[in-house]
Amino acid sequence: MQHTDPRLDFDVGPDPAPHEQILSIVLGFWQARALAVATELGIPDLLADRPLPVDELARRTNTNALALFRLLRALESIGIFTQPSPGVFCNTPASLSLRESVPGSQWPTVLHCLANGNGPYESWNELEFSVRTGEPSLCKIYGHDFWDLLRRSPQANAVQNGAARSVSAAMTPAVTAAYDWTQFPVIADIGGGIGTQLVSILEVSPASHGILFERADIDVVSIAHDRMFVTQGNFFESVPTGADAYLLRWILHDWADPEAAKILASVRRSMKPTARLILIESVIPDGPAFDFGKWTDLQMLVCVGGRERTKMEYRTLLRGAGFDLQHVVPTESPLHLLVATRGTLP
Repeated sequence: MQHTDPRLDFDVGPDPAPHEQILSIVLGFWQARALAVATELGIPDLLADRPLPVDELARRTNTNALALFRLLRALESIGIFTQPSPGVFCNTPASLSLRESVPGSQWPTVLHCLANGNGPYESWNELEFSVRTGEPSLCKIYGHDFWDLLRRSPQANAVQNGAARSVSAAMTPAVTAAYDWTQFPVIADIGGGIGTQLVSILEVSPASHGILFERADIDVVSIAHDRMFVTQGNFFESVPTGADAYLLRWILHDWADPEAAKILASVRRSMKPTARLILIESVIPDGPAFDFGKWTDLQMLVCVGGRERTKMEYRTLLRGAGFDLQHVVPTESPLHLLVATRGTLP
């Protein structure tokens, strides 16, 4: 496609014209897919030791050299890869983060969100189905839900777990620093994965003990910690008793209100009257401003049928399950802590 309109240069100011705004969104899709393909081809890892000419990269990836050059040239223009000499490419700090095994790797996040076969990318392509029906489009595509996809596909499971850990690396310390955890002798992390958040909290609260609770069919090896007990079960049915605080981090956003209410009811049955429930979730603000949670809300819609919620929506959900929302604590991340006490059932 050829154009001569100089206004289609995407180096725009803070107040783009309407056509620039729309075209920049289209361009974002192109860039995302280009990034995914370069990541799937393993280009960042091939460039780990030294720059390589595009012919060599094409040979190692079984691709067309000219087409690969065009892909890498486009990515170079947004800071992914660079050419120290014509036709020779090397990594930039951004592409270095796409190597598969480096600390803080973004490799699983890109593949989870933007590559075929792992769920989210195909589900976003069927966003219209979800908007029309309110149901996750992933179920339409695969014939089963997201959790079954993870059980059936080792690849999808691996990149989903890796993406979650990558995102957690930045958010976990922010959650830990936002609250006084020393007030709780026993802290239970419900659906806590490998225990990243709970271990982080235990490290700053040396008198506390932790209970890590996860589903029995989740095949993960938890972090070892001498003050953390690991147990398994189904949080729709029951959770461990005896804790002073019950954490649910990124649990309720996976579920629509009826299922979320069942999880909360299960937790409430196990709580002593003095215990605290602490939800760790995005809280969508009122008003039109950009918020990351407004976009992860759509990810929840198309993939699992869950949702992000506003403060009022959480208050209503909690009240219906017999909890009183006491306060909302912001963190230096997109997550908030919603602290609730056990109230009376309606």
